[in-house]
Amino acid sequence: MTEDAPQLSDSIRREARVVGLRDFSTPSLEAVEHRRMQLWILTTVLLVSVSAAIALLSVWPGAPRTFLPPAALRWGVVVLSIAFCSYAIEKELHLRKLASLLTDERVLTVALSSRLHEVSLLLDAGKAMNSILELDAVLEVILRSATDLLAGKSGSIMMVEGDDLVAASVMGNEAARDSRLRIGKGIAGRVAETLEPLLISGRPDPSEFPDLPLRDDPVESAMCVPLVNRDDLLGVLSVNAEPRRLFTEYDLRALSLFAEQAAGAIANARLFESERAHVVELMELDRMKTELVDIVTHELRTPLTAVLAATEGVQRPELRENHAELLQIIDRNARYLASMIEDLVISTRLERGRTATSLGSVDVSEVARMVAADFEVSERPVLVQAPHSAPILANADSVRRILENLVDNAHKYGRPPVRVEVEPSLGGVTIWVVDSGPGIAPDNRQRIFQRFSRLGPHRGQPGLGLGLPIVRGLAESFGGSVTVEDAPTGGCAFKVVLPACPPSEGSLHRETASAS
Repeated sequence: MTEDAPQLSDSIRREARVVGLRDFSTPSLEAVEHRRMQLWILTTVLLVSVSAAIALLSVWPGAPRTFLPPAALRWGVVVLSIAFCSYAIEKELHLRKLASLLTDERVLTVALSSRLHEVSLLLDAGKAMNSILELDAVLEVILRSATDLLAGKSGSIMMVEGDDLVAASVMGNEAARDSRLRIGKGIAGRVAETLEPLLISGRPDPSEFPDLPLRDDPVESAMCVPLVNRDDLLGVLSVNAEPRRLFTEYDLRALSLFAEQAAGAIANARLFESERAHVVELMELDRMKTELVDIVTHELRTPLTAVLAATEGVQRPELRENHAELLQIIDRNARYLASMIEDLVISTRLERGRTATSLGSVDVSEVARMVAADFEVSERPVLVQAPHSAPILANADSVRRILENLVDNAHKYGRPPVRVEVEPSLGGVTIWVVDSGPGIAPDNRQRIFQRFSRLGPHRGQPGLGLGLPIVRGLAESFGGSVTVEDAPTGGCAFKVVLPACPPSEGSLHRETASAS
């Protein structure tokens, strides 16, 4: 288009000289029309004058005689009239050509201005998209810029989620936000499946586009283009036209070009959000590491101090009468240290996705009674409601650890009475550990299963914050689950569901290890 502009200007100047518009450096259509009017007024006046002269010479009896005969004079006037008419016709042709050239120049100027305006909008849209890194804000800028670029009425951006498209950003049809469409269905689904831009003129045929969503305000013209970045389909961009306006192939090419830039901005925003989430995760891991060091240091210091003090007391002769009590202190604190170390080992193994368990038939009722007996010795009573037998395929030590951790938490953070209920069901066993304490707020019921997590009121209690994460990890390693609810009489009710058989069947005794 820009290469034709100099040739067009030369043709205009040449034609302007031919028709006598030498005084105009840039002739206009108005000047051409004025020149045409002058030409045909002069031609008309001349023809009328010549015709009158011929008629006068023909009918005037007293006309003076000339050196030419009247017939020759008449033919001379006729030839002169024909010559002037030929001149006028030639000039008219040149004027028409000049008018056509000027019209083409105006069309070219308007098209160039429109193209410059579109380029300006593309540059502005690119700056706006690249200056924002939040995905939702980027999608809004893309949709607004696309509708401004093509003078559209409404539109949407549908992002790929699995095998579906989800309306992540909409304009002019808020009811469609978060709507889902199967890839291959509807107009957007067709574009997502074929990766080809689509121009719709007139109302789409439902038989051509299965599952076409119904609209309250039908669209007469629309465009839909894929958002592809490095051969990866990110979504689909749709723009709907204003009433009584039809999009063209040129509009579709412009939107496709815009979509390439938009897809890059979306990919950058997604990368930013992914990196930001990774940074947040690293910061959280660093915080947890620091907290772990503090917790472990604090929790290990107390029993170690007791063990060292009791050992020193045993070595002193004057405390010989207290040897039995000092040995109990050493034993109790040593067991507590071993328990904490075992918790750390199990937690690390579960975090890495490793489980090394020998599975066999485990009677949950028997394990519950043994755990209750152990807690009775430490004067922490536990009520057990269980059938005579409730066998499952699991690891006895892991089931015991699950019950011990839950009962210990019930006594530590709740209030007695503490109950353990075993309910055999079809395909497995359900274990309830219920206390009468203050309960756990719904907002914290997932947080308590995070490693080293301890709620504010209980931060002073001894422990590493690994008991419940270990419970859930061990239960899930058998294909089970752990949830927490409100107890009917107040307090917490931890529900552990252990299936009769683990998800992956095999020999009764096996060892599984899956590294993350």
